[in-house]
Amino acid sequence: MKRKQFIFLLLAAGQGLCYLFLLSLGNLKENIVLCEAGFFAAFILYWASLALLNIKPAARDRATTLPAVSGQSADSVYPTIFYIAGIIFFACCFRFILWLSTPTLSDDIYRYVWEGKIFAAGLNPFAHAPADQALYAFRDKEIFPYINHQELSTIYPPLSLFIFRLCAKLSATVAAMKMTFILFDLLTIGILFLILNAMHISPLRVIIYAWNPLVIMEFAGSGHLDSAGIFFLMLALYLFITGRRVSSTIALTLSFLAKFLSGMFIPFVLGKRKILYLLIFGLLVGVCYVPFFSAGDKLFHSLLQYSQRWIFNASIYDLLMLLFQSNTKARLAAAAILLAVFFVLLFKYSRQPAATRAVYIFSTVFILMGCTFVFSPVLYPWYLCWIIPLMAIVPNRAWLMLSGSIFLSYLIWKGYVEAGIWQENMWVKFAEYVPFYGLLLYDGLRNFRQKRYRL
Repeated sequence: MKRKQFIFLLLAAGQGLCYLFLLSLGNLKENIVLCEAGFFAAFILYWASLALLNIKPAARDRATTLPAVSGQSADSVYPTIFYIAGIIFFACCFRFILWLSTPTLSDDIYRYVWEGKIFAAGLNPFAHAPADQALYAFRDKEIFPYINHQELSTIYPPLSLFIFRLCAKLSATVAAMKMTFILFDLLTIGILFLILNAMHISPLRVIIYAWNPLVIMEFAGSGHLDSAGIFFLMLALYLFITGRRVSSTIALTLSFLAKFLSGMFIPFVLGKRKILYLLIFGLLVGVCYVPFFSAGDKLFHSLLQYSQRWIFNASIYDLLMLLFQSNTKARLAAAAILLAVFFVLLFKYSRQPAATRAVYIFSTVFILMGCTFVFSPVLYPWYLCWIIPLMAIVPNRAWLMLSGSIFLSYLIWKGYVEAGIWQENMWVKFAEYVPFYGLLLYDGLRNFRQKRYRL
């Protein structure tokens, strides 16, 4: 075994020990400082693993490709196979370790199980909030006490509810629900291999997603449903670049029906037969919502409450709040800016030659998603997992850094556990966002200068 391969195994083992440490802590929000220490130790080892494999999370590394295997000697092919096998094996190990943990940083998964149970019983999750007395018979000691915002009915799109229902029919437990979303997470790794192969990019870049500690914590540790939406989004992008437009539209619609974020990408995958693809999108969405129409005006009530009231871990949105001194005006300003970015990107994308659109789609989705996050009034850590698989294709070290620093937002639990106060700390936000925006601006200016010199 070569020295580099030995170091690779040491880094992997070290990251695994970090997850075992986090598992040993039990309730993470009650031990949030130690949890932060364990997470950032894993993140440092993760970044070291990228450096070891010469995976530079910067734009200039974008063209890194893997030479064709045919004609290579066994000595040159073996290391790549070794690292790919190691990446997959340890990615599964890391997830298995945290699957054994009890979700404590987020209680969303308890609502998933609850809504799966009542949906499986033939009730409409949009029509009945957990606090509804009509659901008294479903209350138990394992799930019901841990559901957040019990006064609100479901906020989730139909596909998520169908997944909850299927899982609840098989096993209405937190462990089963977590495993469901871990499987979607692992499927995303598989799709990334297909995308990297189709674009002639080194398959080793899959480690950017497969070993990312935030992804592992949020999906294996907390069991967030976003892994399903991410899987369908990446599947849609793969089908798009391989020329299967109808299948791509269906996959992107399924991503939208798992979590609404993907809806803004629909116009970018429409080909010449736009009406057909829009019809597919509309019909699929309509059919999936049919079982829930009985909820009437409650269908989008919780979603409206979320979109109007929730604020957490915002960055630029906080500046808009200071400027306008109004939540409503700040939200409208953020929406107007995002809408302008959307139309600029759509215009630029429409002017791309058909031959280059397959490559350009990834950077377009990346930029639009990134802008959505920086202008959003809510940026929970697991939201950022959506952009991480894209970094295997569109490298960006500022966003990769943020996938680590965003975990600092969980320090809000310290004040809540100790004094019952849910209040963000401005210094924590500075530590989280100042390095990110500084590096983002620096890399942006450097890339701009390089383009000028080429001209």
